[in-house]
Amino acid sequence: MTTTETRPQGGTSGDRGGRFPRSLTGTRVQEFALAGVIVLLVVVGTILKPQTFPTTDNLRAILTQASVVGVLAIGMTFVIATSGIDLSVGSIVAAAGVAGALFISDSSVAFIVGALAFGLLLGTANATAIAYGKVVPFIATLAMLAIARGLALQMSGKRPISLLDLDGVRWFGTGEIVGVPSSVVIFLGVTIGGWVLLNRTRYGRHVVSVGGNREAARIAGVPVRRTVFSVYCLSGLMAGLATVLLCGRLASASPVSGALLELDAIGATVIGGTSLAGGRATIVGTFMGVVVFAVIFNLLTQLNLATEWQQIVKGVIILAAVLIQRPERI
Repeated sequence: MTTTETRPQGGTSGDRGGRFPRSLTGTRVQEFALAGVIVLLVVVGTILKPQTFPTTDNLRAILTQASVVGVLAIGMTFVIATSGIDLSVGSIVAAAGVAGALFISDSSVAFIVGALAFGLLLGTANATAIAYGKVVPFIATLAMLAIARGLALQMSGKRPISLLDLDGVRWFGTGEIVGVPSSVVIFLGVTIGGWVLLNRTRYGRHVVSVGGNREAARIAGVPVRRTVFSVYCLSGLMAGLATVLLCGRLASASPVSGALLELDAIGATVIGGTSLAGGRATIVGTFMGVVVFAVIFNLLTQLNLATEWQQIVKGVIILAAVLIQRPERI
């Protein structure tokens, strides 16, 4: 797999003189470094917890827990590639789950369609405010964070809704496909689809060029507004899919679920090498970033590290990931 490094002709402010090869090489180096980090973490975990960490059951648990954040992070990669941000995905996960369970909980198919549709609806609201209302992404998605969480609490009466009777929904969280957890297979499928979309289609080139230099992209004929609109719709749809995976695992739709998932998704994306300034994105790196986060917190949990310290570690990791990004891209 390779990373997308499409640039509008003439370069960008952060890529003067067409320094395309060096940027591409830097992203690949970061991907290899992440692979090395994963191997190192596995070795450390095996040494510290030889009885519980290097087991098949624990590996399945790590990947299953990573699948929800992973699906969100793939959508976030497209958003950040355009130099945007989406702070609302965690709250959308809660609202989409409650909406699906509350209004159409009579069948698994209805719940899944409802959750996906509600996630897409709220993502479209973000997209409209940002692309056509010209609201700064940070502000628009921060507002949606509050709106979606409020909707989840209001619709549910501040109580979780049981999904124990929906075997089809529970399969997404606890089922298997050829011995592999279904949520992991879906995450891998989304990752492969995202890689193809970003690296092998005109749309992917448009996404990266919009983030690299919006004015140059517009002059080159890229539909900038539609491209920006689409990435927030995609992020909302991925939040709806993450809802299905999470609700399937918990067998309930809770108005307080999804808290801080947006930070995990952003952190994994940035750690993977996607530039917060836009114009550089890597699905492979995002996938590895998700796995790094999942392995770290699985190990910290097994070491009985307090939750507050786990949050501190998460913040340090995100800060370090931003600091090591190239200065000219920030």
